[in-house]
Amino acid sequence: MPRNVQWAYERTGTHLLFLAESIVYGPSYGAVQALIRNPQPLDPDYVWHRITDGLPPLLDWLRLHVPPAFARRPLLSLKMKQDHMLGIAEHYDVSNEFYELFLDKKYMFYSCGDFDTGEESLEEAQANKANFLLELIDPQPQDKILELGCGWGAMMRRIREAIGNSENLVGYTLSQQQVEYIRQHHELNVEFKNFVTHDYSHEAYDKIYSIGAWEHVRERDVPIVLEKLHSALKPGGRLVQQFFCGIVETPASCVVAAQVFFPGSMPAAYPSQIRAFEQPGFGLAIGPSMITGLRCEHGSITWSPTARGLSS
Repeated sequence: MPRNVQWAYERTGTHLLFLAESIVYGPSYGAVQALIRNPQPLDPDYVWHRITDGLPPLLDWLRLHVPPAFARRPLLSLKMKQDHMLGIAEHYDVSNEFYELFLDKKYMFYSCGDFDTGEESLEEAQANKANFLLELIDPQPQDKILELGCGWGAMMRRIREAIGNSENLVGYTLSQQQVEYIRQHHELNVEFKNFVTHDYSHEAYDKIYSIGAWEHVRERDVPIVLEKLHSALKPGGRLVQQFFCGIVETPASCVVAAQVFFPGSMPAAYPSQIRAFEQPGFGLAIGPSMITGLRCEHGSITWSPTARGLSS
């Protein structure tokens, strides 16, 4: 087959696949998959503007409404058949060197930063976030502390800086490369362990926290995990969670597209989260600001803002 004819067939097939995926899973899903399959090196400026620039009204409407609301949960149910652990490994075990290219240079946080003025560098914004969460966790030298989904050990390092030791600090991750990185570079106690399925010892910890890991807990698992975490905390202990989730029960169209990046993961919506946190005995007190940070104690839950200047 002549090279130009073969190229035409391949290009037609690529366009048809993009069209089919856009119809079934939505244009965001189709567009991202098309960029990933592109055999040519991607121009970073083109990709950035393609993803972040505003769309014409019709395309923006399609982005928000396709797939239609009634079809999203069935589609996501199919995606949830994927092995959760394999999805985590697929995302995080690309290579440590890859993530070093764009994460902050001091800690390597892989979650939102706190840009108080809008003028901060990435490193300053992540330090702001770390200090804010440090106040919520309130670690003490004698506390036994567990991090769920510890990434590259960023918050564990910040806690060690604050209390002067890491003897009673442990982190769980499902990324083998993260385990090796933390042990090699930071000499922290980290274990390759699934915090969703793990059976925790009763009243073993003073503080448990997670930063950008709770999004990986599927809706049906949230109440089960919270029951276990409540039991794992000592009386007066504290659970601190930073995570994002949808405000309403119906998944947004972008949640379907997110399966490209986090196969097998889908965060529960805000109402479901609230019910699940209350179920094991955590009380609830909601502050007036945008809800993005969560501190849970036996008897109370305090929500605090990590995004400034947003109304609830």
